[in-house]
Amino acid sequence: MIGRFVLVVLAVVAWSAPPSAQTYPTRPVRLVVPFPAGSTTDLVGRILAAKLGPALGEQVLVDNRGGGGGTIGTEQVARSAPDGYTLLMGTIGTHSINPALYRKISYDAIKDFAPIAQFGTAPNVLVVNPAVPARTLKELIEYARTHPGEVNYGSSGNGTSNHLAGTLLAAREKLDMVHVPYRGGAQAIEGLLRGDLKFMFYHYLPLLPYVEDGKLRALAITGAERATALPDVPTMAQAGLDDFVVSAWFGVYAPAGTPAPIVARLHKEITGIIRSPEMRQSLLKQGIDPVTGTPEELTALMRSELARWARVVEIAGAKVD
Repeated sequence: MIGRFVLVVLAVVAWSAPPSAQTYPTRPVRLVVPFPAGSTTDLVGRILAAKLGPALGEQVLVDNRGGGGGTIGTEQVARSAPDGYTLLMGTIGTHSINPALYRKISYDAIKDFAPIAQFGTAPNVLVVNPAVPARTLKELIEYARTHPGEVNYGSSGNGTSNHLAGTLLAAREKLDMVHVPYRGGAQAIEGLLRGDLKFMFYHYLPLLPYVEDGKLRALAITGAERATALPDVPTMAQAGLDDFVVSAWFGVYAPAGTPAPIVARLHKEITGIIRSPEMRQSLLKQGIDPVTGTPEELTALMRSELARWARVVEIAGAKVD
């Protein structure tokens, strides 16, 4: 009788114990992308999922949970079971900008997540609809200054780096402009092409075909250096605005409390994927600079960026209810 009781106890303990790195995973893993399909974050997430699945020996399924500038999907991951089966493709928006921008937010970027690995960085490009009579950044600024309240700019959602880039421009130059948030980058680009928007900041790769066809005009890059794909487009500093480097970054997270062996396993696999020549070439073709680092380094980046964007939001006076 006692022996049977011991066996039952051992079985319950084994069933309830957290998965180990040796057995994990035993079923598909969900990678939540907190932005709609077609966005840059979605592109990055699908590139990773296609490689991470075979590395883990189980499918990695992309689950788009857009809305709220990335807060909706991010909150869902924060509330998920910390078992390694729900991951998040976080961004500069979800883990650096949103905590400063949103008055009410139900997750803590530091406390509610287990950082796994940084994935890459990507600068934005400032583009205008050709109907806007501006061929340089200075001309756009002057146009906005002489048309107060009439110039609008789009973004892929409140709290994204492209939103704050526009807000920062307005604050720096004391311009009266209107921000129009969309549910994702693809929708914002459509609005810009239709002429519903005057300009926007966004990752340059999805915009490249329209710039090359003359459907959009590129005025400046927000990176520290010019983009290889747009060699004739100056940086913001070269166009006349110093200290205006706004590069989006991406990182993979799990819910806080995820067992350390699982985090270590995921970090090892993701880092190996990023360092592979095939993946590096694939990311570079998408306009994304591959980046690797430890979970501790991702945490340090978050803390630094949280402080930086809190100051930008304060200067810009931008808040979202």
